[in-house]
Amino acid sequence: MQVRSVSFDTSFLLKDDPLIEKVIKALARDSVSCFITSTVVSELEQLRIWGRITSDVHKRAIRRWKRVHATVIDFKNRLLSTAFGRECIISMEKHHGVKADDVANDCSILVSVLKNGVDVFLSEDFHFTSEITKDVIDEVTNAACSEYHQMCNSTMYNVDARTFLEAYNNGSIDIDIVRSKLKPIRKKGKIFRNQD
Repeated sequence: MQVRSVSFDTSFLLKDDPLIEKVIKALARDSVSCFITSTVVSELEQLRIWGRITSDVHKRAIRRWKRVHATVIDFKNRLLSTAFGRECIISMEKHHGVKADDVANDCSILVSVLKNGVDVFLSEDFHFTSEITKDVIDEVTNAACSEYHQMCNSTMYNVDARTFLEAYNNGSIDIDIVRSKLKPIRKKGKIFRNQD
């Protein structure tokens, strides 16, 4: 599959891992369109303000998305954003068995990324890259399809840096490799670990 666009999760931008730098370098080299949701930008800022990450870690995260000229995206229609977000939360509760409070930001990110037609969502959190979350994405896109045709039959794949590097080659991603790496891992709750 040709990769037209990529978006980043907070965990991807924060993780101290040389693989992340390799992904950023490949995306910059191939001039792949990159996006970051306003929710991720807000999470990064809040983590810095609350002292959960250092100023240096915050700066590194910002450097990463600026290096690929990532555009900040949002879902401007608040009514539909809320409706689709609620659908996502219900689906996440059903499939992952988590509380709404633990997935509100996750769903805001997923809905914005889906609405903007992103092909690949890069995350280092297993709940995003889980086979179970693919079911959530399918349910949200089916619910949203009548209002936003670009969300119908979404081909967005959630992958971590290692999987991306294994599957990516000159602007394309091998879907068979991505699918082979999906695991049925459930999200247990919201746990933040210092990323340094």
